[in-house]
Amino acid sequence: MSRNQAKLIKTILLLKDAMTKPVFSVITTGRGEKDAKAIEETFNNWEIAKKAFEEKTGKNKAIEFIVVDAGENAELPKIGDSKIISPKEYDKYRKELRKAGEIKYQWWDTPAIGRNLGFRHAKGNLIVFHDIDSLFSTGTEVDDAYVFSELDKYENYFEVMYYAFKCKDIVASAPSLRPRDSLKLGRRFGIMGANLLTRVSLKFPTIEILGIPVMGASVPGCSITLSHDVACKMSRNGYGPYDSELGVSEDQKISRLMTRFGRISYEERAGVFTRTISRVSDGYDIAKSLGYAIKGSTYYIFPGLFKYRRHSLTI
Repeated sequence: MSRNQAKLIKTILLLKDAMTKPVFSVITTGRGEKDAKAIEETFNNWEIAKKAFEEKTGKNKAIEFIVVDAGENAELPKIGDSKIISPKEYDKYRKELRKAGEIKYQWWDTPAIGRNLGFRHAKGNLIVFHDIDSLFSTGTEVDDAYVFSELDKYENYFEVMYYAFKCKDIVASAPSLRPRDSLKLGRRFGIMGANLLTRVSLKFPTIEILGIPVMGASVPGCSITLSHDVACKMSRNGYGPYDSELGVSEDQKISRLMTRFGRISYEERAGVFTRTISRVSDGYDIAKSLGYAIKGSTYYIFPGLFKYRRHSLTI
C-alpha cells in the first residue's frame, strides 16, 4: 500500500468517525431518585428535546445520554441513545479517587464524581453536565407546562447551544433558568435574580486566593455546556474535568476554572426548568434564599472548613 493510499484511508476513517460521533453528550448523576414518575418526566422531556433538535438540524443520533446510577434509585426508564453506568462502577471509581488521594474520606460523595466518571464514556464534541431533576427547553408546546407562555419564549436548548458554539468564540455556555407557569412576583424575581447574577458574573475575571477561585463566573449547577477539548484540558492525572475543591460550591467553581481557557456565554433563548414533581411552592422563599446566600459566602471566605463535608447527590 502506497503512502497516499494510507493517507486516503486514514482521512476516510476520520470523516466516518466525525459523521457517527454525537454532537452532544449529556452527563447526569442520580442517587436516591426513588420516585419512578419523576424520573420518567425527566427522561420524556430529554427525548422530546433530542428528537426536536435532530429533526430541525437533520442530524441523526446527535445526542447521547450518559446516566451515572450512584445507587438507591428506582428503575431507570429506557431512553434512546443512552448508556447507564451501574452503581458498582460508580463505587469502584469513587474508591479509585480515594486511593489516589483525590478525596480524603471513605464516605465522601458528590455529584461531580458521577460527572467525571460519565466524561470517561462521552463521545460528543459538546459536553452537557446536567442535573437529573432538570428539564430542557424543547422549543415546542410541551414547554408551556413549565412557564407562563405569554411571558416566556425560547427555543430548543440543544439547537441554541449548537449554534452558540458554532458562531461565537466561547469554551462553555450557560442557559437561562425558567420559573414555572406562575405570575407570583417573589418566584419570578428570584429566578430573574439568579439569571442576572450569572450574566453579570460572566463579565468579571476570576479571582483566586491560594489557587482557589473565589470570585468570577458563577453558573448555576443545574446545567452547563462546554467543549470536549476544554473538559480534557481541565482533567488532571487521568481524572476530570476535576475540581480539586469539589466540596466548595462545586458547580459554580467549575465555571470559574473554565474561564482560564476562554469565554463563557449566557444563552437566554435556551431554558432549563425544574420538573413538576420537584416544585414544593408556588412562591419564592426569600428567607431560605438569604440563608443559602450566607452559607455560600461562608464557603467562599473559609473554603478549608467545608472542603470535605457530606454531600447529597440529589439536588
